[in-house]
Amino acid sequence: MGKREKDLSFKEWIVDIFKDERGAISVKPVIAFVGAMFLCITMVANSYSAKDIAPSDKLVDAVMIITAIGMGADTLDKFTSKKAEEPKKEEELG
Repeated sequence: MGKREKDLSFKEWIVDIFKDERGAISVKPVIAFVGAMFLCITMVANSYSAKDIAPSDKLVDAVMIITAIGMGADTLDKFTSKKAEEPKKEEELG
């Protein structure tokens, strides 16, 4: 494994996770990350709370589906991204 051009700091690495193939922040990984955090927090909170204040199973399933779609869509974008085509030079007519 070759050394990268520049070593990323932890903060730059975290920001780089949420970027798409163009280098802009993409909403899909952000939604997937936030959804995964909510699911983890919900599971931990439900471990220590009473059964009668637990969130609806359907609500938890909906968040899980949205999170899975966000992760899947982001993964597909990473593997199916097309390289930017080089601009074609117009040939002079004459």
